[in-house]
Amino acid sequence: MAAPSAASKVRRLEQALKESEARRQAVLDSALDCFICTDARGTITDFNSAAERTFRIHRSAALGKDLSETIFPVDLRDAHRRELFADLAFGGIDVLGSRLETRALRANGTEFPAEVTVTYFAIKGKATFHVTVRDVTARRRAEETMVRLAAIVESSQDAIVGIDLSGQITSWYKGAELMNGYADTEAIGTSMSFLLPEDRAFELPRCVADLKAGRPMENFETIWLTKSGKRIDVSLTTSSILDSEGRMVGGSVIGRDITARRLAEEALRKANETSIYGSPIPIVAADAQGSITMWNAAAERAFGWSESEVKGKPNPVIPVEEFDNAAQLHARMLSGETITGVEVRRKKRDGTWIDVSLSGTPLWDEKGKVRGIIGFLTDITERKRAELALREAEEKYRGIFENALEGIYQTTPSGKYISANPALARMLGFDSPDELIRARSEIRAAEYVEPEKRDEFKAAMEQHGTVRNFEYQVRRRDGKILWVSENAHAVKDPEGRILYYEGTVEDITRHRELEDQLRQMQKIEAIGRLAGGVAHDFNNILMAISSYAELLCRKLPESEASRRYVDEIVRATDRGSSLTQGLLAFSRKQVLSPKVVDLNGLVADQINMLERLLGENVELRFQPGEGLGRTKVDPGQVQQVVMNLVINARDAMANGGEVLIETGNAELDQVDSDASTPGSGKYVTLAVSDTGCGMNAETKSHIFEPFFTTKEQGKGTGLGLATVFGIVKQSSGQIFLQSEPGVGTTFKVYFPRVEETSSAQGTDPHTASVLGHETILLVEDEAAVREPAAEYLTENGYTILTARNGAEALEIAAQHSGPIHLLLTDVVMPQMSGKELSEKFAGLHPGARIVFMSGYSNNLLSNQQALDQKHVLLQKPFRLATLGQRIREALSDDARAASSGL
Repeated sequence: MAAPSAASKVRRLEQALKESEARRQAVLDSALDCFICTDARGTITDFNSAAERTFRIHRSAALGKDLSETIFPVDLRDAHRRELFADLAFGGIDVLGSRLETRALRANGTEFPAEVTVTYFAIKGKATFHVTVRDVTARRRAEETMVRLAAIVESSQDAIVGIDLSGQITSWYKGAELMNGYADTEAIGTSMSFLLPEDRAFELPRCVADLKAGRPMENFETIWLTKSGKRIDVSLTTSSILDSEGRMVGGSVIGRDITARRLAEEALRKANETSIYGSPIPIVAADAQGSITMWNAAAERAFGWSESEVKGKPNPVIPVEEFDNAAQLHARMLSGETITGVEVRRKKRDGTWIDVSLSGTPLWDEKGKVRGIIGFLTDITERKRAELALREAEEKYRGIFENALEGIYQTTPSGKYISANPALARMLGFDSPDELIRARSEIRAAEYVEPEKRDEFKAAMEQHGTVRNFEYQVRRRDGKILWVSENAHAVKDPEGRILYYEGTVEDITRHRELEDQLRQMQKIEAIGRLAGGVAHDFNNILMAISSYAELLCRKLPESEASRRYVDEIVRATDRGSSLTQGLLAFSRKQVLSPKVVDLNGLVADQINMLERLLGENVELRFQPGEGLGRTKVDPGQVQQVVMNLVINARDAMANGGEVLIETGNAELDQVDSDASTPGSGKYVTLAVSDTGCGMNAETKSHIFEPFFTTKEQGKGTGLGLATVFGIVKQSSGQIFLQSEPGVGTTFKVYFPRVEETSSAQGTDPHTASVLGHETILLVEDEAAVREPAAEYLTENGYTILTARNGAEALEIAAQHSGPIHLLLTDVVMPQMSGKELSEKFAGLHPGARIVFMSGYSNNLLSNQQALDQKHVLLQKPFRLATLGQRIREALSDDARAASSGL
């Protein structure tokens, strides 16, 4: 056989080299550890797959890099470079190595514990380093766990013992030595039975058998003997120990000394036996079958049976209806459960049902098995009744709370609603209490118009703990302002700290408006009294001026130029008289001549005149009511009311508009709290409406005051509406105003309705001559009025007797020898009124006629001072000619017949 050629040998060697290199690379790539090769300078020349996975860097990126900078943290690089890659000079093939545990660095910056082995190859003087890196994180954790477990075992106060499957002790830790007194050298290798007393020797084989069967024990109570011979109570827990292949090779036993606990339980049991029978609470014990084993004196008193009667028998207090429930509770306690406060019903010996709160617990024997139960039964019948009463009271309170007309609330001191009733929610403009509570989270800012009032409220609460009738303004949800009155008190804890406020809120907006109106009416009444007094005195002055002017005029020839001045004086007094008439109308002290009238007819007679007053740019409409009732008023005064209201409407419509006059009937059954309606009764109404500028609240509050006007200087006296107010009030009527800026105004007048028919309106009788010859007694306290009147009547042929007051007049009347035909007297005088004088005078001169004079007629119009219809009344100031005419009428036979209708 021919020898192989040199070329074939080379090829075989090359093939073998390739195969060797492939095997080497396969070994490197399949290794679990990281294999890295470097040259003498530490530059990476090879990097296996495990290294790629561990360091999170691809082989191509690692090749050519410095090993220390690639796999070690910065703080370790220099040290490891010196330790692992020092310059070595060896010849041939030398193998040296070093191993160390350190920290390695991944490409993502995380570090991990690593074991690094470095092998040095020197082949023909060329150095190569082979670095093996192993991640030892899991091993470190396991070691740390073992160290912790060992520390726990060594420091445990319990006895931890390892045994094999024959029961021999294989490990004996510190806790076991402390508990039993035996050192580990004495215990290891011996059977664990040496710890058991003779009467407990059977327990070890059973324990081993359970261990082999996979039935570990938990809290098994037994007795051990210590080295000193002392018996101790021990609670045992066992578990299996397995080898690496999962085969059971032994077990661990943990023993806990429970001697102290058992002694305490025994002491407690003995104490309980004593306390149970002395307890005021019924206590009952039963065995597993439900038969009574113990029944204390309190149970006897509560249920009526003695212990001797029930012992060994089923519990007699459980009625048939409760059997199933009682059986379930009994089973729960037998299973080891403790029950507390279960409410049940039981029956006493006399058949009475009672409610009971049952608490019970299992009773254990020495082997840890439940041998029965014990129950504690508290009679809660009265409590249940109280709870029922409380629920009923709460339901009643809830009904009151929900249905109350007043607002009821609870708030925190900081101003947040806790609760609110529907009435309060409605009052503040919300659909429900929940909506109110959510929306008003800060009452002070959201609700109070004046937030400082909330501070005042809180200060009162903190100082006194209560507030009464605390009035303030609140803002509704829609922005409307309300006045409310609040009563509240602070609820405090036992230490006196305020927990919350609770109280009631009443809407008094209407009351406040009525109070404002009442104050306004009182102000107007006061002004009216003042106006009446002023008018009375002023009328006397005007009367004096007018009378002397008339006397002067009578004495001047017709051709005398100075008569013109006298006439002007008389006309000026007439204008002054119209002013006082307005004041008297406002103060309701002018003289009225009431008649039964038809308002429709009165107004219809005025329409043409009113249209001329209004002008072309104002439309006047009259809408008479159908079937209109009658009222008794002074026709002239009512027409003045209509005219003043229409003129007021005209002045409110500078650019024109519409005035509507309406009449109608109104019947009201009861007095309405709303001030926009009068009292109860039947009425005839007169309404005057316009489409003018309207009035604000401030203007409305002054509108009926005399001399108050919104017109320009010189365009109004301010007496128009004051006169209307006075006439209406004096006619026993009511007037009300509705007005809004930019909308218009309506005045509505209510006159009392009467059932009489309309009076015929004739003219006053008139006589051409005022001359006479009769005797007249003139009584007037004002000389300026008395003297010109006496002079005028004397000039007209009368015999005049004058007096300054009632007493002087009676004295003159008594002493006068002849007849006195007529008494002319002022109504209001010092000491004695004209009415009183007339009554006394009639006794002295029965046939005499009476004529009264008055600056105002308040006395005449009161019930106590009403005049007879045949008497004549002259309202000051009057012309002397009018005086002569009325006296002549009173004294003439024709006038007497006519005057009877006055």
